[in-house]
Formats: sequence, structure tokens, C-alpha cells
Amino acid sequence: MEREHAAAPPDLRTLLETWEQRTAGAWRETPERYLMLGQRALELGHPTLACEILREALRESAADPELRYLAALAHAKIGGYREAAALVTTLIADRQASAKLHLDAQALAGRIAKDRWARQPAGPERDAFAAAAFAHYRAAWEATRDPFPGVNAATLAVLTGDAAGGAAVAREVRTLCLAPGCAMEAHWREATLGEVAVLLGEHEVASHHYAAAVVAAGRSVGHVAAMRRQLRLISASRPVPPAVFAALAEPRVVVFTGHMLDEVGRATPRFPAALEATVAKAIAEKLDALEAGFGYCSAACGADLLFIEAMLVRGAEVHVTLPFERADFVATSVAFAGPEWVARFEKALSQASSVHHGVRERFLGDEALFAYANALMQGAAVLRARQLEGEATQLAVLDSNADLRAGGTHETVAAWDKLGLANEVIDLGALRATLPASAAPRGNAAERKVAVRSAALRREVKTMLFADVVGFSKLTEEDTPAFLLNFLGGIAEIIARSAHKPEFVNTWGDGLFMVFGAVEAGAEFALQLRDEVVRTDWPTRGLPAGTSIRIGMHAGPVFPAPDPIILRTNFFGSHVNRAARIEPVTAPGAVYVSEPVACLLAASGVERYAADFLGTLPLAKGFGSSALYRLRRADEIE
Repeated sequence: MEREHAAAPPDLRTLLETWEQRTAGAWRETPERYLMLGQRALELGHPTLACEILREALRESAADPELRYLAALAHAKIGGYREAAALVTTLIADRQASAKLHLDAQALAGRIAKDRWARQPAGPERDAFAAAAFAHYRAAWEATRDPFPGVNAATLAVLTGDAAGGAAVAREVRTLCLAPGCAMEAHWREATLGEVAVLLGEHEVASHHYAAAVVAAGRSVGHVAAMRRQLRLISASRPVPPAVFAALAEPRVVVFTGHMLDEVGRATPRFPAALEATVAKAIAEKLDALEAGFGYCSAACGADLLFIEAMLVRGAEVHVTLPFERADFVATSVAFAGPEWVARFEKALSQASSVHHGVRERFLGDEALFAYANALMQGAAVLRARQLEGEATQLAVLDSNADLRAGGTHETVAAWDKLGLANEVIDLGALRATLPASAAPRGNAAERKVAVRSAALRREVKTMLFADVVGFSKLTEEDTPAFLLNFLGGIAEIIARSAHKPEFVNTWGDGLFMVFGAVEAGAEFALQLRDEVVRTDWPTRGLPAGTSIRIGMHAGPVFPAPDPIILRTNFFGSHVNRAARIEPVTAPGAVYVSEPVACLLAASGVERYAADFLGTLPLAKGFGSSALYRLRRADEIE
């Protein structure tokens, strides 16, 4: 495991508000602000947010060794090993850094090499990473006899075949941890003792220490995730009983879906207002049983708002996603239940940890926007659970006999079931049966009023790929035939043989625009295209050395419609524009994707892709900023 420094304890909402309201220039002389926020983001289990904070910190105070260390740690936690290793290398060589920071940098260099070792298939490269990890940990251990690098050196020795040597170091680490005056923070001390016990086969002792570590860590769930990650690594080579993992239990990530209250005059009751208190109690009981600590949901009247209120009572994080523009959402999904529910909606959003939108545009009657937002929520929950070394659970308030509709509760539950993850259901039908016959559904106070477009065009969720050739503007006139025949011709060959063909393709100059129906099809094609271009020997095909490609991708709702100019179906809307603004800021030879793409891939259940967080970066042509990720195959090693 790796050392993380202490910080003040703002909760996530306060942290986000502080970060969003900052004035970057005013923070230039006070890097400790960045340190505090970055560290707290890591403690709360948000390494992507920590990366964003610390990237800006390094732009403002690049020489600060503490900032470089914390930035390296945050990048390592999201799998950005190249960036992490580069930062750690500068720290190890920095004569101005303190002895303590040199120790931490050596240990973090060991962690980066260890993670790479764990991802590698058997072979010389894997052995080299293991040797590098052990060398870093051993150097720090021998120089300081600090338990942190010591326990990691012991673990690497055991996992790479030196059980006796690892056990000897583990016993020495235990002696140091139990010595009077040990200065380790309580949760790391207990976690270290737990890891030592696992290495020595003392599983009951390990459970005791890990349980104490969880208690001492409090709300610092990111620290507990680091303990679980280390234990999972050990368990790949040595048997670890389930009870030991259970001792490191942490609050559950829960994604929620449920029905709204019944509208006035609903012929067949589904969620009558008289059932509100019963449903609220059932939700609270489920959350207690799940030990829920992180919630992802929407905010419609009825089940959604009851879930949010129950989570807030628990002191849990709540992340709300509205499917479209806020006023339209209130009109479609809240206001018809009456002003009391509108007030509850406003209060819930004011207290939520974060509020996101599937799209910021208006509803206009496009039911697909509900399904899009639900998939984003599910993907965000899956990604968060992975960061915390756990699994997400869906909780649904469901009437199994209710009508099916796009983006509704039935469809959302079915999509989650395909992932094979845990699903808890509160049966509305069974709860309705408990109502006395005299409890007739009472009417709600308003009716839905929302603008619906009369035209036939409807938005559909598509994945859009934009690409261009790096260095195209420097091509000469005599390069044009080779470009047409070998570059564009080569892409045509990729399309022809690909099992993931785009629904639409257009070109202009060196630019490519492609549209895919499924996000995983777009991801696969983007990586195929990247690989073909990067590994081609272009000088032998008449183009300059260094010819490369930039690929940007975004997924969102767009209008498919006949294009009167090109006389075939084309795709239009603000999300096409957003996709186009990603490609110009992409590094040559890379695929950058938006956050919706990362979430939709996580929600698809396809595990062969990974998306590494790059930060909130400015898009091209003044299109604002957006969270971007670098797409790769899951088995690619950074």
C-alpha cells in the first residue's frame, strides 16, 4: 500500500464548491490549498477529481515536491502509470525534496511497478516489473526501516517466490508496528498488521486488524479501497478466506431506479400517494441492509426523491443525473405531484453531492433521453465501485405489472440485469396490497405541462467518431495520390473487414466523421483504426514518416435525418458539435473520449476496454471544457 498525507476533512460537496469557486491565479502562492483538496479527494475515493485538482496545481506550482508526489499518487490510482512514473522519477532525483518525501517517492515507484507487474502476462516483462517493484521497496525499507515500504517489500517477496524472505521481513515490520511510540496513523498501522498476518497465514488475526483499520479510517473510503486492492493482489497468489475480505467491507455504491407517483386520474394505480410512507420505509430498510454510502439516481417525484432523502439522512454521497434541461424535468417529472414535491426536489438538489445532466438541452418529447441518462448513471456507479475495489448494486422500486416504456424502470432494471450485478427490488404491487380498501388514491395537485416538438424528428443516442491526419497540412501536391490511395484507401479496407462497421461515414480533406449505433462498436473501431495507422510504415507507402492520426469520440442524442445535399441520412445536433471539438485536442496516435463514452462503456458490461481519466480539458474552438479520457484496450499496459 502507499502512504497518503493527512488533510482537513471537508465533505465532498464542500470540496466541490471550493474547487468550482476558486480563482486559479489567487491560489498560485498557496499550494497547500491544492494539497488539502487533492488529498481529501483521494481520501473520499475520487482519484479522478484529485487528478483534475493536482494537474492545475502543477501548472501553478510545478516545483512543489509535495504536489508532484500527490499528483503521481492520484495518477497511479486511475491507471495513469506513465504520468505517475514520470512525476515520481523527478522526485527521486530532486535534491530539494525532504528525506521523508524521497521515501514516499521510492515506495510509490514500487507501487507503480507492482501494478504493472500485476497486469502483465507471464514472461520477461512481468519479471522485470516485479524486480523493479521489489528493488524500490527494498531500498526504502533498508534505508529507513519504515513499515510502509517494509510490508510492501515483504509482499513482493512472497508473491514472487521468496516466501521465507518475505515472512522474515513481515515479522520485523510487525515488531516495529507494535513497538511503543509507533508514529503511524492508526488506520495504516492496523492495515499493515493485517497484511503481515495475511502473509504469515494468520487469517483470524488479519480480520481483526483489518476491521480495526476500517473503523480508524472513518469516511476515508479511498484508503480502505487501497487496503482492499492490496489484499486482492495477494489473493491472486495465496488463499485468502472471504472473512478477511469481509473485514474490509466499506459502504456500498447503489444506483437507483423507481416509479414516479401516480398522476391525477390514473386508471390503474401503480404508486398512489397513500403509499409514500410505506415506500420510504422500505427504501430506508434496504439501504440499511446494503450499508449504502454512495448513491446514483435521478430526482423525479416519488421513488427517486424518497431515495435521495433517505441517503441524505444516512450522511451518504448522492450524485443526481437529470436527463435534460432542469425546468423541463420539473414539468415532466415533478410538478404534477404538487408544489410540496417541487420544494422537496429543490431541497434534494441543493443538498446532493453533485448534479449532472444527460443533456443540457430541452426535452422536446424525446423519451430516449431518459434511457441515456439512466445508462450514464449506471456506468458512473460501476466506475465508482471499481475505484473503491467493490461492486455496485441496483435498488429498484418496481411494479412488475406496470407498462413498459423507453427509459422507464422496467427497461432500466433489465439493462442492469444484463451486467450480472446485484439487483435489489422493492415490489410496489406487494406494498399496494397492504393498503386498506378505504385508502383510495388521492389526486395530485397539477398536470404535466411541457413543450413537445410537433415535428417528426426524434433524437437517438449514437456514438460519433471524428479523426484527422496529423501533419496533413504539410503534405505536398505530389503526396496527394498516396494519401488518397494508401491512407483513405487503407481506412476503406479497415471498414470493409471490420465487424464493427459505422452506420455513416463522411470525409472532407483529411477529416473523418463516423457514426455508430453502439458505444462498444465505436470503441472497437476507433482502436482498430488507431492501431492500423500507428503501426503502418508510411514512407514505404508514399507518405512522410511520422504520419499519424488523432481520434476523438463522444456519445449522445442526435437527430438522424435525410440530408438534402448528400441525399442520404446524416446526423445533426449539439452533440455532433461536441464530438467534433474533442479530436483537435487529442494527442497524435491516441483516442480521446468524453465522460459519457466512459460511462456507457462501463454500463455496457463489455470489459475489454479501459478509459484513463485525463482531466477536464478545454475543447477546440472555444467550446468550453469537458472531462476527457484516453481509450485503450484493458490488457494494454501503460
